[in-house]
Amino acid sequence: MPDLDGIEVCRRINELARSEGRSMSVVMLTACETKEDMTRGLEAGADDFVGKSSDMIVLKARIRALLRRKFYQEENRRIREELMQKELETSEARAATKLAETKAAMSEELERKNKELEAFSYSVSHDLRAPLRSIDGFSSALLEDHASKLDAQGQDYLRRVRVATQRMGELIDDLLQLSKVGRAELQRRQVNLSAMARIVAAGLQQAAPERHVRIAIEDDIVANADQRLLLVVLENLLGNAWKFTANVAEARIEVGAAQREGILSYFVRDNGAGFDMAYAQKLFTPFQRLHSETKFPGTGIGLATVHRIVERHGGRIWGEGVIDRGATFSWTLPEIPAGGLL
Repeated sequence: MPDLDGIEVCRRINELARSEGRSMSVVMLTACETKEDMTRGLEAGADDFVGKSSDMIVLKARIRALLRRKFYQEENRRIREELMQKELETSEARAATKLAETKAAMSEELERKNKELEAFSYSVSHDLRAPLRSIDGFSSALLEDHASKLDAQGQDYLRRVRVATQRMGELIDDLLQLSKVGRAELQRRQVNLSAMARIVAAGLQQAAPERHVRIAIEDDIVANADQRLLLVVLENLLGNAWKFTANVAEARIEVGAAQREGILSYFVRDNGAGFDMAYAQKLFTPFQRLHSETKFPGTGIGLATVHRIVERHGGRIWGEGVIDRGATFSWTLPEIPAGGLL
């Protein structure tokens, strides 16, 4: 090796090994056997330094000793890595356990708070009904029995009181229904959604016979759901479709089912007022309304009730709409899994 002695070769080998992140052992076998040569070789990175004058047995013994040292180093490194891995896994397991315990505690606390809120809502709503009935009843009596003692403005005030109390009564009824949805135990079974939708549609047409709405309900739609709660869903969705098509000359409402990505979904579609999709996230929030109350009356709780019912069944609901071109509300009702209710 012209211009390159064994000590320089040893140095370059070690530099290359370090740059590649590898561990390498080097034994120098050389004719240069002085103390200075040995020191230079060891400083260059040699693990051992053997003179050529040494017996071959000595060389073998030193190589075996170096291999044993290398083996013990590798074994110690492996043991350290295993201990570190086990410690890391133990720490992760402890953290996961603590996180699960925290989530369980938070979930339990949230459920308790929700039950308290539902109970409070039910209690307040129930207690408000009696005084409202009194206000409405006495206002009605004044109008019927003492109207002659009131001028036109006084009679108008009383009529406004009655409208306001009836409006509040509707709001209380909706709040009571919303609170009952959260407390009611699900009793799921196979129900004929088509038949239920026809009953609801017939009720709407009977209440407003002057309206001519074409209602198309797909035959033999079957759902796995609590029949009472599913009826509430249909009453709200069909009721909304009926309400928001009031100003349409040729109103149409459709009830059907469709497969979406292998999942069966149900829908109620209309060609009514529709809504701006920019505000779609507000649809299922209580008391949030996307239309003027003077134009389309309502409490703003119906869709929140529908949302809660669908979620209790383990499904999801979403709305799609275009202003003045109608809306479609779709929802899923997953099958009961093997072993029990959702």
